[in-house]
Amino acid sequence: MAALALLLAGCKPRVPEPAPAATPEPPPELPAALVIAKNAEHLMGIPGVVGVYEGQTNGKPVLRVMVLSRADSTISKIPKSLEGYPVEIEVSGPVKPMRK
Repeated sequence: MAALALLLAGCKPRVPEPAPAATPEPPPELPAALVIAKNAEHLMGIPGVVGVYEGQTNGKPVLRVMVLSRADSTISKIPKSLEGYPVEIEVSGPVKPMRK
C-alpha cells in the first residue's frame, strides 16, 4: 500500500510554466506626425495602401494604415509597429478627393 502511495505521489500532473512575458516595446521617441512623414513613402508604396494617419486606441496614439481591402498580399507587408507606435490596419476602400 505504501508503495502505491509513493508511486501516485510521483505522478503529479505537470503544471506548464507560463510563457515569458513579451518584451515591451520602448515608448516612442518622436511625435507620430514625424514617424508618419519618415515612413509614408514606403507605406504608400505598398500596393493596396491608400493612406496613413495618426489615430488613437484606448487613449494611446497609434498609426493607422488605410487599405483598399484586407488582402493578405497587402497586410503581410505592413509592419506591426513603427518606431514605438502600434500600427493598425483600416479597410477604407478607395480614397478620392472631395469635389468643390
